Amino acid sequence: MSITNEQCRAARALLGWSQADLATAAMVGQKTIADFERGARQLRPRTVADIRAALEKAGIEFIDGNGGGPGVRLKT
Repeated sequence: MSITNEQCRAARALLGWSQADLATAAMVGQKTIADFERGARQLRPRTVADIRAALEKAGIEFIDGNGGGPGVRLKT
């Protein structure tokens, strides 16, 4: 499953991470994170997977858009 730019921003907010923090954790450029979150460019599937994996490792759970829209939450 892919993630949306809104989910990425929300996940960072839940973790208290900056774009630089996420870029470091995902091993991608900070500009890549900034562009993705603004919707300025489409990322390669592998890059999105790296971002998602970094957020999940930090405790984020992605919620499918099953009627209420996609979301994020912290794992308990």
